[in-house]
Amino acid sequence: MLDGWFHSHSDQAARVIGDAGEVIVLPPGLAHEMRNDPRLSFSGWIVKNFHAHLPGFEGFREGGRDSRIVQDVIMKDLTKHLNKVTEPLSEETALAVDEQYPASDDQAWHTAAPRETLLRVVARVSSRVFLGEEVCRNDDWLRVTREYTVDGFLAAEELRLWPAPMRALVHWFLPSCQRARADVAEARRIIGGVLEKRRLQKQRGEKAEHEDAIEWFEREARGRDYDPTVAQLTLSFAAIHTTTELVAQVMTDVCRNPEILVELRREMVQVLRDGGWKKTSLYNMKLLDSVIKESLRLKPTGIVSMRRIASDNVQFSDGTFIPKNSSIAVTSRNHWDPKVYDKPNEWDGGRFLRMRDTPGQEHQAQLVSTGPDHLAFGHGQHACPGRFFASNEAKVILIHLLLKYDWRLPEGAPAPRLLHYGWSIRTDPTTKLQYRRRRPEIEL
Repeated sequence: MLDGWFHSHSDQAARVIGDAGEVIVLPPGLAHEMRNDPRLSFSGWIVKNFHAHLPGFEGFREGGRDSRIVQDVIMKDLTKHLNKVTEPLSEETALAVDEQYPASDDQAWHTAAPRETLLRVVARVSSRVFLGEEVCRNDDWLRVTREYTVDGFLAAEELRLWPAPMRALVHWFLPSCQRARADVAEARRIIGGVLEKRRLQKQRGEKAEHEDAIEWFEREARGRDYDPTVAQLTLSFAAIHTTTELVAQVMTDVCRNPEILVELRREMVQVLRDGGWKKTSLYNMKLLDSVIKESLRLKPTGIVSMRRIASDNVQFSDGTFIPKNSSIAVTSRNHWDPKVYDKPNEWDGGRFLRMRDTPGQEHQAQLVSTGPDHLAFGHGQHACPGRFFASNEAKVILIHLLLKYDWRLPEGAPAPRLLHYGWSIRTDPTTKLQYRRRRPEIEL
């Protein structure tokens, strides 16, 4: 519907009615103008669509507050410490990858569902940075981080099917909402135990330095009210499933275009030999950066981005009028527009590498850059604050996977496809990939 509308009305907004009510979808040309407008609230959209005031939806609550503690921790602490966490990321990735893709000496090919196995890898690697070595290997916590996002999104979707006045009652009886509440309770038990242990260490005067998100939140709060468990759940649902989807899609695209593997591996080996596991090394892997951005161009998280609710009447320079309390979004159709990208429906791993050599496009070609032509991370003040960490984490995982294993699509398997579900685009969970151990050109 949206593609047909914007094909004929490229500069005019569309109105779509669905489970979240009416949404005004703006053309890409308005992305710059709306990106930092204080009358367009991201937190208001979170609260409305994910019932952040109800039990079980606590993980969405911090994103619906204007205190911005989570955003501040991500931007000020996590991003600032990217160089320090790069080597620990690699260490944990090595352990997690070896566990999920066990070594074999028989050189036989083994089959795995990439999304399922990668979810376990990403959950563990992310938790290493968010919660430290001890908790990142806690099976109960890893289960919660994997399942809460699914349970929470499903519960929110099911609850939106009920009239708004009934939701405060209905949520107590819906099984999906009950599962979400159970996930939150389990998270409180685990995080509460960690906090109590650290509190006792401080009381006894023990010197136990922890450089993880638990400590970052404590420092950043500076007396502001926040919930440590909710903060960790917010980090988890914002990071783990999106990064899993991204890495799974890149792996699928590389298997469909195996000719790029030689150059990718050559770049990885050369950069790591020169610089080791540092943030700058990951930045210098420009072909890898391009490959990831190209997969994210063809499969962003959804067909729209920049979701907001208008807290006041808004009129844009082209005359488009947004009434107060309206839900809005921007179409991501530039991702597939032949006027923007040459052969837009074809995967081209070197597309953004070549763009770096084009004057005026050097910055925009980088994975973490945002703009109307690539809205996978959003755009403006509410662009994904964790995209710098997610970029580095995805690169570290891909380096281990591509240097330690050969990969291919099973012979005779149907071509992997993308699943469109409402606004969302998802990697096909039925896709299978085959792998076998290889000797990496450099010790990892």
